Amino acid sequence: MDKKYFLGLLNKYLAGEVTREEEQLLISYYGLFQHDPEVLDLLSEDKKEELKGQIQGAIWRRISDSEPGRGRVRHLNRWQVGVAATVAVVLCVSLLLYFSGRQDEKAPFAIHTPSLKENHLLCLPDGSTVVLSAGSKLDYPSSFDGLAKREVYLEGQAFFDVKHNVSRPFIVHTGKLETRVLGTSFNIKAMPGDVNIVVTVKSGKVGIRDQQKTMGVIVPDEQIIYNRRDARSVRKTVDADSFLDWKRQDLFVNNLTVSEVVSLLEQQFSVKITVTDHVIGTKRFTATLPKDETLEQALKSICEFNGALYYYDREKAAVRITSK
Repeated sequence: MDKKYFLGLLNKYLAGEVTREEEQLLISYYGLFQHDPEVLDLLSEDKKEELKGQIQGAIWRRISDSEPGRGRVRHLNRWQVGVAATVAVVLCVSLLLYFSGRQDEKAPFAIHTPSLKENHLLCLPDGSTVVLSAGSKLDYPSSFDGLAKREVYLEGQAFFDVKHNVSRPFIVHTGKLETRVLGTSFNIKAMPGDVNIVVTVKSGKVGIRDQQKTMGVIVPDEQIIYNRRDARSVRKTVDADSFLDWKRQDLFVNNLTVSEVVSLLEQQFSVKITVTDHVIGTKRFTATLPKDETLEQALKSICEFNGALYYYDREKAAVRITSK
């Protein structure tokens, strides 16, 4: 989308003149332009502050209008997300970063991601994926370029599938505990108020340490339980899958590409999915994947939403997604 066109949509949104389709387009592309210097340069300082206040006001008006008994709520299909609270999360977080990020452009652009009532699928700048449990939070930079380490900060529970990069370790900070990997999949449970932090490895190797000592390296189907109070740890052999039941709930995906979402479906349904059209693969959308959705239901919804077709070969466990 052209940046000037995007800015025009933003102004129309503030004036209450956008169509439903334009509003969805604006929300979908907001993350692509929120901290682009060229977009910021189009606005005066007064206009930036005015837009900040107007958008925040519009967000809260939409939340109020969606409360029971206070207005008519728009209903979309199960894969389309039009809930005002979701819009509040997307735009409020974006706004805070959009306007505060200009104060120190040398620092990494921090993204703070809270999840609401559903699990939340994230795609990190390096291509790693994260499934956040409902109510959990993750802080991470908008880019790992120029950084010696890929560092993120977790509060709650998350499953990480980390892209391998031997020259740039991936580190998850949970309070005083540090979980370090090069490329692997693992689960961390560090809920606020819980005494223990639990790290469980699904694949690869994970090194764990706190501020005083290294607790060791664990491999698939191993787990370390770290006690925050006495800084002691216990190492166990477990069935890693038994600690991942929480992932099998409704999953919220926010402004991700078709290719990013089908990668998750490949893992979930043990199929190979090929997107043959680059344009379709790079289309972004926001949706909720219900926990009881079958593969074909999910594919049908994705394709209808993004103007595509799919072909499913059950014998080969293979799917092909193409343009219409």
